[in-house]
Order: sequence, then C-alpha cells, then structure tokens
Amino acid sequence: MFVRTTIMIMRLCVLIVLILGILFWTDVAGGPLILLHMGLGILIALLLVILGCVIAIVKKGRNIGLAIGAFVLAICMVALGLGQRSILATSPLHWIIQVVHLLLGLLALGIAEMIAGRYKRLQTVAA
Repeated sequence: MFVRTTIMIMRLCVLIVLILGILFWTDVAGGPLILLHMGLGILIALLLVILGCVIAIVKKGRNIGLAIGAFVLAICMVALGLGQRSILATSPLHWIIQVVHLLLGLLALGIAEMIAGRYKRLQTVAA
C-alpha cells in the first residue's frame, strides 16, 4: 500500500511539473510558478529516494544497485534543476541543459516505476 501511494503521488507530481516546465519553456508562465515547479521537483527526488530505500530493504530480491541508482539520479536531478539558470545561460546552447533536465525528470519516473513494479512482483511471489 505504501509503495502504491508513493508512486501515485509521484506520477501526479511529475505530470504537474511537466506541464509547468512546458509552460516555462514556451514563456507562457513564470514567476511564483517556478517555485512550485522547484518544490515539486524536490518532492519527486525525495519520493524516488524513498522508493529506492524500500527496494533496498525488501528482504527477498534486494536490489542495492537500483537503490543506489535512484539516489544518484535524485541528487543529479536536483543539482541540475537548481543550477540550471547558471549553466550555459548566456549561450544559445542553453536548450541542451533544458533537454537534459527534462530527460532526468522522465528518467526519475521511469526508475520509480521500475522499483514499484519490482516491489509488486516480489510481493506477488511472496504471497
């Protein structure tokens, strides 16, 4: 139940962050919505770390590599998100940083889905 709730919250947060990111990218929105985008992004990273810890703690089928990968991805995602404005900001190549930021966010959801699916399979096998 915990993993299911966590992944559902993460899916909702990713959807909201993705919509806000598209609005920022197209210069439709800005201002205080950027803080919402950043806050939800940090929440996504925390949820990813929590899911990584769950898969590391599960006794059968423990996958430390997946847990470490989730942790490293969360750190990279937050670091790039917070430093995004200063990386290549004056260069016309700044769009590369934006695309990498988007891909890291989508990768975070993919890793979270992998962890939730693995946990569900382990629970089914145990039952």
